[in-house]
Amino acid sequence: MNAKLVSYEYVPLGFEMAIKNTEGRIWNLWYNIQLTDDPERWDSEVKLINNMQSKLGELSMGHRLMRAQMAEFCRVHPLFPKSIIILCEEIGDERFFKPVKIGCEGRDLLDSLGYHDSKALKRQQEGVMESYVESLKNWLENNHPESSTDFKVCGFLGTLTEKKRSWVENLIHLISQNELSGLPFQQLVEEVCTRKEEDFLVRARMNYLGRPFNCFKCEEGERCGCLFSMFIDSGLLCVGTFGEERSMLEEFGHFIQENILIHAVAINSWLEGVSPRDIKTLPTTSYINKSKAQDVVKKVHSALGKMNEIKRWLAACLLKTVKSNKRWHNTTELIDDFPEATSWLHANCARTVLC
Repeated sequence: MNAKLVSYEYVPLGFEMAIKNTEGRIWNLWYNIQLTDDPERWDSEVKLINNMQSKLGELSMGHRLMRAQMAEFCRVHPLFPKSIIILCEEIGDERFFKPVKIGCEGRDLLDSLGYHDSKALKRQQEGVMESYVESLKNWLENNHPESSTDFKVCGFLGTLTEKKRSWVENLIHLISQNELSGLPFQQLVEEVCTRKEEDFLVRARMNYLGRPFNCFKCEEGERCGCLFSMFIDSGLLCVGTFGEERSMLEEFGHFIQENILIHAVAINSWLEGVSPRDIKTLPTTSYINKSKAQDVVKKVHSALGKMNEIKRWLAACLLKTVKSNKRWHNTTELIDDFPEATSWLHANCARTVLC
């Protein structure tokens, strides 16, 4: 028997509660941005958004599930940055209709409620691998990138060369034959990566499983669903154009930060009621050119649709989540130098005594 959500009137702001048989449990919905279960230690932006929630009245089951899914968000998950669009589509539709896993955080709340069973996760992983194969083939054919995976693959690999072609064709073969867990796949990645990253094999023998970037559960030593896609990303970065000036970790970080920035700009402008055509400055970066930036903004606005108070609160939760996920490392990021990406949060905090 799966757990069931507790009646909303008993649930504290910023948390979710479920009960299974006679046992209850509480989940912190902000844990993927701030590592504390003490509401007094949450920052002013979180308190602002919780205050918005307090004025909404009772939330529907769908709204609560959407918020629970948002608490899973992880920026290094294979579905990123598509995961942000998925959340925007659900907010816009006000329905929880895409119960896919978008990260290994959230402390397994949706798992407890009966979502993310082994069959669903297997289908999702197969879909991610199919996306890689399609994007790798598009890169070989020099097609214009369209999907988020296309942009990642093209960005990581750079210009087509015969050496890269041979390596990518081998990778496509192994993915298509479902040989990701075998020795040939491991060797394909290790051989190219050890030439650029001297400690790659050292990582492979530790909990990091051979990758310079990991999700929450990977860092705890678990073999989560991110394993194969992260290994693929390592190989793409090592065989690709990038890596001459920056390490794998730095290059992957740029991909993450650039997508965080443009998606934050898009959500923020929707919250401010600024149409895509009226945004004064769009950031353009290594992975996000002007055309791609405009496309992201239009897609986010279209997905979110017409504003109402519940959608406004959910979008504010999403903006804060996108901005602050994994920010406990206290490193400066691109979004910190682009205040237009989170101006809605700043302006609304300035108007309240909470900040």
